[in-house]
Amino acid sequence: MSRDSHSNSEQNPHHQNFYSRDEELGLLDILVQLWAGKKIIIASIVVTVLLALAYVLLAKEKWTSKAIVTLPAAGQVANYNAALSVLYAQSPQDKPAIGDLQQQLFNRFSGSISALSSELENLDEPLELKVQQVIKGSREPLRISFTAETAEQARKQLGEYIQRVNDDVVDDYGADIRRSMSVKTRELTDSLDTQKQVALDKKQQRIDVIKQSLKIAEASNITRSQLNQAEFLSDDTLYLLGTVSLQAMIANEATKPLPLDSAYYDTQRSLLAMTHLKIQVDNLQSFRYIAPADLPVRRDSPKRVLTVLLSIILGGIIGSGIVIGRVVSQQYRQRKQS
Repeated sequence: MSRDSHSNSEQNPHHQNFYSRDEELGLLDILVQLWAGKKIIIASIVVTVLLALAYVLLAKEKWTSKAIVTLPAAGQVANYNAALSVLYAQSPQDKPAIGDLQQQLFNRFSGSISALSSELENLDEPLELKVQQVIKGSREPLRISFTAETAEQARKQLGEYIQRVNDDVVDDYGADIRRSMSVKTRELTDSLDTQKQVALDKKQQRIDVIKQSLKIAEASNITRSQLNQAEFLSDDTLYLLGTVSLQAMIANEATKPLPLDSAYYDTQRSLLAMTHLKIQVDNLQSFRYIAPADLPVRRDSPKRVLTVLLSIILGGIIGSGIVIGRVVSQQYRQRKQS
């Protein structure tokens, strides 16, 4: 019994050594096994390449067109700025500077294009319209991109979206200034009517004062002026001019033009400018192109060459895994049988 035990202990290191060499495949062994299983590896590569080609041929293509926009030029807002000058003629200090106007228009454009981007993203079949800052932290310029199935479609659709947003902004500004002009015209008209009524009231009040003085002169039997020289007369002492002079004054006041001051004529001038102004927003723009929508020359996806190359690598990995797996499996079965 001790001899058997001693024999087993002597054979045990060799037995363990044998299994150790079986369980661990060296690099040369792996290469030999891979070469022996090259048909499996090639078949795996062929299958993955065919799948990749099917994907490349059947997958929808994606092309992205890009445009860069910034603040509108001064000439693009000139007509609108001229209309504002008329609108704020009586309070020029309230009129926005042309630089502020350019910024306001572009901010409205930026907000509207971003809103459209979110709207398209929430469709049942989302569309990719992206708005990004060209310079991080700066509101302008902006890079706008749109992705479609063809290069021409991407460029055309991007241009249409940008123009649609611009038209909406321009229409809003046109409608806004028309409303402002309408309100201002009504305000000026009411002001003229008020000033005219005040002048009429002043004229009537003057006539009433003279008539009252005439009654006093008649009651005092004063026919001719009691004054030897021209001097200031208050309303209470007009009767001293006598009935003849007072009657002449009444006739003169009745036909005398209304006593309108310069404020009336300033208001009238502003009203005429408003009514004769033709609001033109045809050339008004809320942005200016730095780079219009381009025609993309490279698709975003699928990347045909890259996809095929990756499929070859993947096929080789899968095939090699199958070959190595078979070898390891065979060794495991042999070990269990022994």
